[in-house]
Amino acid sequence: MDDTNNLINFLMPSNDRPDSLYKQLSKSLNRAIQQGLLTPGDALMPERELASRLNMSRITVRKAIDQLVEIGLLTKRQGAGTIVAESVDLVLHKSLSSLNSFTADMKKRGLESYSRTILREEGKASSKEALILNLGEDDYVHRLNRVRYLVNEPLLYEIAVIPAAIISITSAIDDSLYELLESKNMNPVTAKQNIHAITADDNLADKLEVKPGSAVLFVERRGKDSNGRVVEYTQSYYRGDRYDYVVELG
Repeated sequence: MDDTNNLINFLMPSNDRPDSLYKQLSKSLNRAIQQGLLTPGDALMPERELASRLNMSRITVRKAIDQLVEIGLLTKRQGAGTIVAESVDLVLHKSLSSLNSFTADMKKRGLESYSRTILREEGKASSKEALILNLGEDDYVHRLNRVRYLVNEPLLYEIAVIPAAIISITSAIDDSLYELLESKNMNPVTAKQNIHAITADDNLADKLEVKPGSAVLFVERRGKDSNGRVVEYTQSYYRGDRYDYVVELG
């Protein structure tokens, strides 16, 4: 009983949070699994009871649960209800028609992500960086290399290069680079992306926690702000077993 009450208190929504109720619940369930309040094989209480205890509608509870079922954190079994998955078989579907950051994408799904910074530095632009970012040979750039995580598992390795003249990246910038650019009215509004299928070498495999030779989606992005200025050059290495890209036509 105490464990149930502790879980309910942990999941209880707050009117002070900006997220909708279903996103709050989805994030809280995600955290409960990551922190061990819910462990693999645990059964959630029925949707009707959970909704009553949390003062939510059953539709809201179902929407939050379905979101975690979609990414493999929870499973639904006939006659047994909703169960915490024994192992996470996470696959995210990403639209090629949307221009958003990893952080914004996860927030939109009601999920919490985090990053581990591998490199943060300022240096003179290389010949390739200068060409892509329309910089002079003596101009400087900020480089930010990060591994992006969800459910304690790396999903992608990201290398971002930003012209040093337009923004200062401090040690506090570990979350969304796009939010930082948007705060300066320099967020990308258009971008050109190139996508290649590659295999992970030893170094990349170590960062993504996969076996060398595993399938990886390599995405190069060159983003421009509303004034047509190139404000980012990003190389992203997505785990092939955790991501697929969707193209909507017509």
